[in-house]
Amino acid sequence: TWRAAAAERLEALEARVAELLEATRTAKSEKVAELRARLTEMRGVLAAHAAAARSGAEAWKGVHRRLQHAYESLADGLRTYEVHVPALRPTNYARNLFHVAWGCVALSLILFVLDARGLLWASGAFVVYAWTMEAGRRIWPSMNEHLMKLYGRVAHPHEWNRVNSATWYATALIVLASTQSLLLCLVPVAVLTFADPAAALVGRRFGRTKLVNGRSLEGSSTFFVVGTIAAMLVAWLGAGLTPGLALAVGAGGALVGAVAELYSRRIDDNLSVPLASLAGAWAVAALLGVAL
Repeated sequence: TWRAAAAERLEALEARVAELLEATRTAKSEKVAELRARLTEMRGVLAAHAAAARSGAEAWKGVHRRLQHAYESLADGLRTYEVHVPALRPTNYARNLFHVAWGCVALSLILFVLDARGLLWASGAFVVYAWTMEAGRRIWPSMNEHLMKLYGRVAHPHEWNRVNSATWYATALIVLASTQSLLLCLVPVAVLTFADPAAALVGRRFGRTKLVNGRSLEGSSTFFVVGTIAAMLVAWLGAGLTPGLALAVGAGGALVGAVAELYSRRIDDNLSVPLASLAGAWAVAALLGVAL
């Protein structure tokens, strides 16, 4: 069965980790000692995971998140050596829905509720809250445990040890709000809200042509197409541009956003995509003489 095959693979991984621990047993470096501690944690979780795979579905689910957490803890340590280790981004439909829902809330606030000044105040409050929570997570590990349990269904495993994507999103929003431009707020938020989850779903399901940083041609193409449509609609119906100008500005924002998403490795795409889309939309609008 697939569980038996998974158990064999996990046992092989545990053996490789044991070899790494033995090879570094005499190392004196403080950083190596830290990595050994994280490897030891991962070895224990791998053993538990292998046993769970042979035991049944419920036992498997019980230790799966522990393995993700152990992997991200080890990856975080390796990154201090400038070693690129992929972050875990498993398919998470709840996160996708959460992402789209909050993006729609942001678009609604921009369009119907807040003026330019109100948007600046609201985004400022959001970014202060987000970075305060980040500081609290670092100071009090129990707070991190509580927050990750609270948002566990919509969080990626790497967010246990790194700045949360929502915090980067809040940071991007304050930059957008500071432009005091309805168009330059709407386009980047629309691109991130709809193009990012669409690209993730298509890339994971149908991505065959690999590009860079784990991205695929199919996913990146989806990002551009969906981002262009979403950005065009908000630029046309929300910011009052003609359909032609809305298409041009939307495509500019989506194209630069897609490039940023493709090459985002060290920078979270919830920060890089909106800022890149902002730059793309601004450049096209300026080129075509669109009032901002």
